[in-house]
Amino acid sequence: MERKLSTIFALDVVGFSKLMAIDEDITLAVLKQRREIIDAIIMEHSGRMFGSAGDSVIAEFDSPVKATEASIKIQDKMQTINDALPDNQKMQFRIGLNLGDVMISGDNLYGDAINVAARLEAQAEPEGICISKTVLDMVSQKIKASFESVGKLELKNIQNPVEAYFIVQFKGAGRYHQPTEAPQIEIEKAEAGSLAVMMFKSLSNDEEQAYFCEGFSEDLISSLSQFRKLLVVSGSASFAYRDKNKKPKEIGKELGVRYILEGSVRKLGPKMRISASLISAEKESTVWSSNYDTTIEEIFDIQDELISTIISTIVGRVEADHIQQLSNSRPENLAAYDLVLQGLDHHRKSGATKENAEKAYSFFKKATELDPNYARAHAWKACSLANYQSWDKEGAGANWMDECSESVTRALEIDPEEAEAHRIMGSIKMIEGDFQSGRYHHEKAKDLCPSDAYIAAKYATALIYMGEPEKALDEIKRAMRLDPFCPDILFEDEGIINFCLDDFENAINSFKKLKVPTKNSLFYSAASYAKLNQTVEAKQTLERATGLTGETIQQFLKGQNYEKPEPAEKLHSALNAI
Repeated sequence: MERKLSTIFALDVVGFSKLMAIDEDITLAVLKQRREIIDAIIMEHSGRMFGSAGDSVIAEFDSPVKATEASIKIQDKMQTINDALPDNQKMQFRIGLNLGDVMISGDNLYGDAINVAARLEAQAEPEGICISKTVLDMVSQKIKASFESVGKLELKNIQNPVEAYFIVQFKGAGRYHQPTEAPQIEIEKAEAGSLAVMMFKSLSNDEEQAYFCEGFSEDLISSLSQFRKLLVVSGSASFAYRDKNKKPKEIGKELGVRYILEGSVRKLGPKMRISASLISAEKESTVWSSNYDTTIEEIFDIQDELISTIISTIVGRVEADHIQQLSNSRPENLAAYDLVLQGLDHHRKSGATKENAEKAYSFFKKATELDPNYARAHAWKACSLANYQSWDKEGAGANWMDECSESVTRALEIDPEEAEAHRIMGSIKMIEGDFQSGRYHHEKAKDLCPSDAYIAAKYATALIYMGEPEKALDEIKRAMRLDPFCPDILFEDEGIINFCLDDFENAINSFKKLKVPTKNSLFYSAASYAKLNQTVEAKQTLERATGLTGETIQQFLKGQNYEKPEPAEKLHSALNAI
């Protein structure tokens, strides 16, 4: 028989026999309606059904990402339908996913990969999805979802234990997101000083050193983003091209940049060679290139030289005073720098699993202990702890918020020019209701790092709750320019801004662009539908919001901390009118 690698999807109705015993006619009618929706979603995501027995479906997907996205969409749709139906018409499903080798016989597939998917489906919670680690490894950085470890499961008639995960609501760090296949907006014109820094490639045999390349590349972006005469697109956008075979001209057009910086790192013990090239995107020609033989102790000297060359080449002169300011904020202990790079590597993945969130916090904490005067380590420690507590409140500690505040305060004491620390402190002050201090820190972060898309986005969020939606909209548009792939937080804020501006149709359109619905997007969508007198859509969306979040209208409104009463009152009246 022929063989191939395939993602197997297994779905089953929860308690089907019991439902049939209560009322066969209603159960079969409901199943027929649900199957039409489920089958359509499977086909929409390029899946193929090859097994169906009453209340179960077996399908295959060439792509584990498509299979996972289809599974999430199915469960989301089924839950939405259930929320609007009486108990005797509710129907819940379980889904299992596995990636493995299968044998082909005509239109059928055979093998343990299929049996594992079926066994994982039985382990899933009602309305839940259970996946094998083989699937997780392929999708964890490609879709907006989080994964909770179930451990190694002993499955019936399966020889070896299977490591499995439940898919849960996304808990990720906001700064890092999974980019879409293509930019979401079109850039009409590339500004004179526009630049994209691609992820430097690792030429080392040691795969574990990949974190160094990503961290080094992000460091360059962070430093270059502080120069006002440059427009540096977000790393989330430029790094999206790491596995894509696109020419500089294509990348330049999609990101709206005139220059592309690319390079590589080869590490051999303590020594390393860093190669860098600045490319004209339009002409697809190299403006300059250079090799640097260095060690970890001299890595910042190389960064300074790269930055100087880029600035002098693109802008025409070197802002020496600014480069000196950058060097003043660097760690005294280079081992602490390496710990921060490792922490950032796990922080980027902290939306996927609790283990990554915990490791990120651990690395940043070790860095602060090794070098207590490293401001960046203290700032990232606070950020990672806030994310870790969303996974494990007990592990993060009852006083995690106090620890966050202390870490950020310490970062600013060491380096008052640390943009990330100001951004985090701004968010803390907004949560505390200190809008004046929140404004100061968000504006300071933006002033220090004007080309940072995430800092722009968080400033826009602050402006929304300070009652300045027009100004917030300008910031969102600026953030979209810096990151044309447009993470969900930008469309979510755009939707809330449109609601505040009484543009309810565009508010709904903005929320529809989200890859995964959020609490804010659902409640504000319901309120927008209510304002448009679309009562059916308003009720359905509100039921979905309360069902997904487990919050009542009053609980949600309590978290909408506006400085002025008018936006909150408008939201309150709209939701309570549904």
